[in-house]
Amino acid sequence: MVTLYVISTEAYWGKTLACLALGTRWRKAGLRVGYMKPLGLRPIAVGEEVTDEDTLFVAEHFGFRAAPAHLCPVILDAEAYRADPAAARAKVEAAFQAISLGKEVMLLGGLGEALTCGSALGLAAPAVAELLGAKVLLIARAGSLVAIDAVIAVQERLGERLAGVVFNRVAASERPWVEREILPALAAHRAPVLGMLPDDSLLSSVTVGEIARATEGELLCGQDRCEQLVENFVVGAMGVESALRFFRRTARKCVITGGDRIDVQFAALETSTRCLILTGNLRPSHRVLARAMELEVPVVLVRGDTLSTVTVVEQLLGKQRVRETKKVEHALAQFEQHVDLARLEAALGLAVGTASRTGS
Repeated sequence: MVTLYVISTEAYWGKTLACLALGTRWRKAGLRVGYMKPLGLRPIAVGEEVTDEDTLFVAEHFGFRAAPAHLCPVILDAEAYRADPAAARAKVEAAFQAISLGKEVMLLGGLGEALTCGSALGLAAPAVAELLGAKVLLIARAGSLVAIDAVIAVQERLGERLAGVVFNRVAASERPWVEREILPALAAHRAPVLGMLPDDSLLSSVTVGEIARATEGELLCGQDRCEQLVENFVVGAMGVESALRFFRRTARKCVITGGDRIDVQFAALETSTRCLILTGNLRPSHRVLARAMELEVPVVLVRGDTLSTVTVVEQLLGKQRVRETKKVEHALAQFEQHVDLARLEAALGLAVGTASRTGS
């Protein structure tokens, strides 16, 4: 059995997305794939058990059954940090043994920053990789020259367990700089860089329903459109003519504006708007609501002001969280185009086929 632990240099940088993309590829190749997340931060109750929210979607997508507590054996709450580290490690090992039974590939999803998260329990990424005999894929950020230090620090801790490094969310304008400054320095250290994934608005998108929950908003209409993906947001705080220019240039967006800005609300509804967020707990006019219902555009009413609502939505769109099959297939296509998967699979000893990076 092959075990791959997917970790990152910082939180919310595409670990779960990578697990879903790679697992989907390997399942299509006929391999029996399992998944678990040794550490979690987002607890969700499933009957009498507690697990991490992400793991349920991944397990469902891969089509295998496992006890929720095995999918994520350690939730990092105050109780976990008071527990015996040896007991926490034993829970992780027992869960792995249970889920990996009969599997050909086990994918492990990391949490937070690779070298720090879980350290108090002896469960930072290098320790987990050693405990479970895993190879490691590092998802890294290439925002500055410090990225070189971050990758090398992980490489020094992992040694030969590091199977590859993938830079995620690299903007097209940054790519020449990364190729000129970052990659040669890492090549000098023999870091196994496998490719660069482009910054992708679809993969950073969130559903209307997620926005409504995060803003604690009331959905006034469009309840059947909650699964629509929002890729951008625009603040409607300017005059209606200026707002229209911005709205027309921005597709698949949510518009955040005051509940009393009827002119801006109508302007938003006449462009490619996925949802309308009205702030200040000011209910819209009947005319606005009727037009939104006619166009099937969800309207979310929030109590907070525009600035606080913008902060919440901005943070949501800054994370690559996956709850949609559409995103998984898109992520797989990106991996197959931009990452040298043949090299990764060779490092893991997986016989998948000849598919490799086809372009950049």
